[in-house]
Amino acid sequence: MRSEANRIGVLLVAIAVAGCGGSITGKGPMTGQGGATTTIPCSAMGACECMAASSRCSARVESCWCPSECNPQIACVCGGGRFLACEDKATVAACTTALTAVQAKCAGQSNVQWIADICTTAADPTCVAACLSNLATGGACTEIDCRFCALCDCGPATVPSPFGDCVRACAPPLPEQN
Repeated sequence: MRSEANRIGVLLVAIAVAGCGGSITGKGPMTGQGGATTTIPCSAMGACECMAASSRCSARVESCWCPSECNPQIACVCGGGRFLACEDKATVAACTTALTAVQAKCAGQSNVQWIADICTTAADPTCVAACLSNLATGGACTEIDCRFCALCDCGPATVPSPFGDCVRACAPPLPEQN
């Protein structure tokens, strides 16, 4: 009798694991109708899920964000900053292509180094790509001014910058801190 109870217990555990997609933690693949596996879009992922899906997703973060919350073994030199969103790598790639064109056009501009991470920081990369494209095709390199400087000793912006205004308009409201 006890042997049969053990078999039933093992059978129930096997059914439960199968119901979780083969994972006892419930983090196995999601299945839709007909058993087809679905993929969570990057935009619906949190920080740790985004880092785990790094083959197709990129984290959009503030300066100095460190993914140690996802893996305590990660040691960071700089702390602070927040995870803002998870983006599809194709979206970031389109922005990076536009950035490369601006960097080539403005190679002699003293502040061009300050926009190197503009596609992966606080602003929406699709919107930033449009701003970069406008700058590459019709803007002036002087529009990349001190407002993009990450250091505290940079001076204030002194000239109107359609590019700066465009990028500022791309920034979504920051998520609330817990």
